[in-house]
Amino acid sequence: MASELSCEMMMEIISRASLKTLDVMRCTSKELNALAYESCLVDLYKKRNKIVSGFVIQNMRKGWMHIKEFAPSPESTHLDLGFLPDNARILATSDQGIMVFRNPYRTDLWKDLFYVCKPATKQVLALPNPEGDYTVHQKYAIMVMGLKPLHYKIIRFSDHSAATYRCDIFDSMTREWRSLKHVTLPYGVFLTNPPPISKSGSIYMLLTNNDILKFDAYSEKWKVFPSPVPYDESSRPYVELVKYGGRLGMVCKPQNPNGCWEIWVVTKGQLWEKIYVCKEKKGSLESLKALYDPDTSVMVDCNTLMYCRFKQEGDNMIDKKLNGRMVYEVEIDRSY
Repeated sequence: MASELSCEMMMEIISRASLKTLDVMRCTSKELNALAYESCLVDLYKKRNKIVSGFVIQNMRKGWMHIKEFAPSPESTHLDLGFLPDNARILATSDQGIMVFRNPYRTDLWKDLFYVCKPATKQVLALPNPEGDYTVHQKYAIMVMGLKPLHYKIIRFSDHSAATYRCDIFDSMTREWRSLKHVTLPYGVFLTNPPPISKSGSIYMLLTNNDILKFDAYSEKWKVFPSPVPYDESSRPYVELVKYGGRLGMVCKPQNPNGCWEIWVVTKGQLWEKIYVCKEKKGSLESLKALYDPDTSVMVDCNTLMYCRFKQEGDNMIDKKLNGRMVYEVEIDRSY
């Protein structure tokens, strides 16, 4: 897109736009979309518009997952999670700042209570429990379908049998859970542990053979497509799904200490394009959890969460001390 405005002037305009306008601007051209995800603009926009974003850390204590703390991203303010129950376990988060958690309570049946909440306003709403006792290796995702009124779906995958997962969906419009056709994977292939990636109405989950399961929240259909990293039993490279500049991405790195790590993104037709190769050692990628923006990785090493400007020279680390086990990305108050 040709423009007589300088890059600095465009950043000033974009940083003052509403979130709804920003989303529209990103769709108008590749140049605006790329500019809107630049690290300096992301930081400026969040600071100017008081957007709260970061990562929720959960810690294992006495056999239960507990919300430990909130690690804010650069230029973001802190978020108080003290209103949540002490033993609340996060199941899924959305880009619009909606969180699903489960609060186990003791009765003769040991049932769980499910809730959806918006941490920015401390609003909490109880949900009906899904049917069936599928307590092993469950995966949850939440997809916001609309904001006015708020409409969302919660998707749950549960172990059913060998290489088969039961799929249940909660729709906020009907406030009911319903079951879909089981998801059947090839023999010996399973869902991996990291939380699903949500993007453009679909959720993506990495499989143990490095393929990717895509579930469309609108059509409620699923399919599997290959990743750019073929599965190799002998080498087993580190692989993680991420978001990169508004697109689905993948980071990978061989197990050998001298191997370079790569960033791939999905293009049209679900083809993959390699867009970055890091030839220098920039921290331990074995603990990478996400890409905060196209220039900044989020890693967890021992008891430290680190924002690393991996495309810049020198020491560009922002450390956040923590004692966490599971990390969930959450952006708060992205309402229009």
